[in-house]
Amino acid sequence: MKLRNLVFGLVCVTVASGAIAQEFNIKAGDAAVSALNFGQGDHVVIALHGTDRGRSQYKGYGDELAKAGFRVIAIDWPATSGGGFKELGTTVKFARDNGAKKISLLGYSRGAELAANYARAQPDGEFDTLVLLSSADEVSIPLTKTKKLFIFNKYDSIARWGAAGANKSAEPKQIISLGGRGHQISALVSEKADLMQDVIAALKR
Repeated sequence: MKLRNLVFGLVCVTVASGAIAQEFNIKAGDAAVSALNFGQGDHVVIALHGTDRGRSQYKGYGDELAKAGFRVIAIDWPATSGGGFKELGTTVKFARDNGAKKISLLGYSRGAELAANYARAQPDGEFDTLVLLSSADEVSIPLTKTKKLFIFNKYDSIARWGAAGANKSAEPKQIISLGGRGHQISALVSEKADLMQDVIAALKR
């Protein structure tokens, strides 16, 4: 497989769920991205962490998506407002160059903000689906060729901004408003145990 100017090395690691994930680095020009890979498939889901934890917060959830037939690439990025474009762009290029037919973005908290900002800057339809968990991004997403799934706890004081952005965003979209206060992914799942099945269904729709 021709990788052009992209270089990566794979290391197998055991994640909390007992599954085997692959830790690797993507390098393109002056950009280097540390990533964790779950599964294989031509629909790649790029997972973006929030400020409270790194890519490890997708351990377990990435495994569920992999079992459903998706390839999940969870990347490290600075998690600062306005940052992450270089790391995400490098990963998107890596996925395209390595056979991805569809690419979706899954972001949590600040990672959801990055996913939304990056997608808005690309041509409509560049991404199959945006999955935004506990997003604080209040700006509408006008994309009409990209599916959008917004998930948040309605009493989460941070995600109330994301709820406003969800309501303003263009169809096609799905909004799952849960009844809790927690911000983390685990807090969302505690409110709805089968939440990852909703994510999988949105990605497959």
